[in-house]
Amino acid sequence: MARLQDEKNAVRVIHWALEAEKVHAGLYAQAKQAVDSGKDVDLGDIYICSVCGWTVVGELPEKCPLCGSAQKVFVKF
Repeated sequence: MARLQDEKNAVRVIHWALEAEKVHAGLYAQAKQAVDSGKDVDLGDIYICSVCGWTVVGELPEKCPLCGSAQKVFVKF
């Protein structure tokens, strides 16, 4: 619907949300696998882009791979 109405900002935000959820689904799968084997998942540091929601595990990138925002907008979770 957003594309049909030429709502470029809405299209961008929806795209960001879908891409971020792919990462979240992978993290959930890792956590479930750990729990299923009787363990707790150990992911290390987790950072979330406050602009688009992209989630990074481990080393913080120089800029967000999804929206291109600077490293300073990431929040450690």
